[in-house]
Amino acid sequence: MVDTHVNRLSNRLKLTRHGDPVKIEQDLMKLVPRDEWTLFSHLLIHHGRQICDARKPKCEICPINALCPSALTPSLARG
Repeated sequence: MVDTHVNRLSNRLKLTRHGDPVKIEQDLMKLVPRDEWTLFSHLLIHHGRQICDARKPKCEICPINALCPSALTPSLARG
């Protein structure tokens, strides 16, 4: 399931280059083991709500900051 949080974070983390939910889902299905799809989706949704907000991500407290290509983007890191 690709909601707005999964869509945004998948692109910020460079797990996909697509904007279409169906194509994003197909990309994620190749990366995440089938038995972890639901958990992965829930983790991205939670992370998107708590840390990686659309307008003002909290990169300074993000536990995956070092792995996130978008954390290096000045406009994103400043909010």
